[in-house]
Amino acid sequence: MGAALGRKSREGHSTSGQALVEFALILPLLLVLLLGVADFGRVFQAEIVIESASRAAAEAGAIEYLRTQDIREANPGDPAYYARIHAIASRAACTEARILPNTTYAGGVCSTWPAVVVCVHDADSVDPFCDGSPATGYSDGQPNCTAMNGGWSTAEDSQSHDYVEVRLCYHFSTLFNLHLSLPFSAGISVGDLYIQPTAVFTVADY
Repeated sequence: MGAALGRKSREGHSTSGQALVEFALILPLLLVLLLGVADFGRVFQAEIVIESASRAAAEAGAIEYLRTQDIREANPGDPAYYARIHAIASRAACTEARILPNTTYAGGVCSTWPAVVVCVHDADSVDPFCDGSPATGYSDGQPNCTAMNGGWSTAEDSQSHDYVEVRLCYHFSTLFNLHLSLPFSAGISVGDLYIQPTAVFTVADY
């Protein structure tokens, strides 16, 4: 009887030890899964906010462009005039995005994130800052924000309407950094993401 009890005790320890080892093996996978779900929700929210910020910035710039038509016509191509529109649009984007982490909002200006660049597409006067240059106090996010630079022009749209284009870039940090190398040159890399939406707003010139 004593031998039987000893055997049962050893079997009990073996079973509990096996369960503990299995739990230790699966715990990291569960944590990665849970953090991945949380990050998916966070990045989805960030994309919505940044998309909204880019639209609000383009609208603010277009409204200012329309409101100041007399000034523009009296001083065609005036850099100070376009710099003001860029500043107004950039401030609108910064203010809208300030609720997100990693933003550098201070006094209505975001010195780093989100990065903002603006271009006024018109035919009568040429915006001298349609080259990916940020407004004073803002950043273009280079070298990480590749969509912010290149492909700029001051041309109107296909129906000859003036419009304001705004490109944003936001640095999103995941909850964890994961870099795994897999066989056959495959791998998983999760870390910092850069959300880069573009919004345009046509100026109502009717």
